[in-house]
Amino acid sequence: MRDARCTHTAMNQGNAMYQKIVVAYDGTDTGAAALHQGADLARLCNAELHLLGVVVSSGGLLLDPAIVPIDLLESERQVLAAAMTDSARELGRHGVTALTAIHDGEPAREIIAYVQAIKADLVVVGHSHKGILARWFEGSVGVHLLEAMPCSVLVATDSSHPARA
Repeated sequence: MRDARCTHTAMNQGNAMYQKIVVAYDGTDTGAAALHQGADLARLCNAELHLLGVVVSSGGLLLDPAIVPIDLLESERQVLAAAMTDSARELGRHGVTALTAIHDGEPAREIIAYVQAIKADLVVVGHSHKGILARWFEGSVGVHLLEAMPCSVLVATDSSHPARA
């Protein structure tokens, strides 16, 4: 039975609030928080769940194979694929089916393109606590997502991480 909190009536039609949910997953603690929240919502809404991993293969230093060898990117892809497979298998044990995909590129751009391609109505991302220097140097995927996302965004935090003032 669908949870009442996950339904609404639009134009006199009863639809689940979320029918396709994308979790941007990277295998980190904040990625796991996003995964759990996305899976809980998918279960409550009986929604289709997609796990999307992005291997960062764009950006200044990443374009120079002398600095970041192709083998390193392939190694990252394999680690991410294994984490996603394990997570999808674990979700399956709890009755949630997850479709997985790995893309290469700039994370915000790849997440937005995937969400548009499957016509998702929610994306769940993890939030990592970065210092001001890290945010300046690396940028914020979240800011890019919020500016261009064609659907709702849920930002999950790792509850084991102490809140920063």
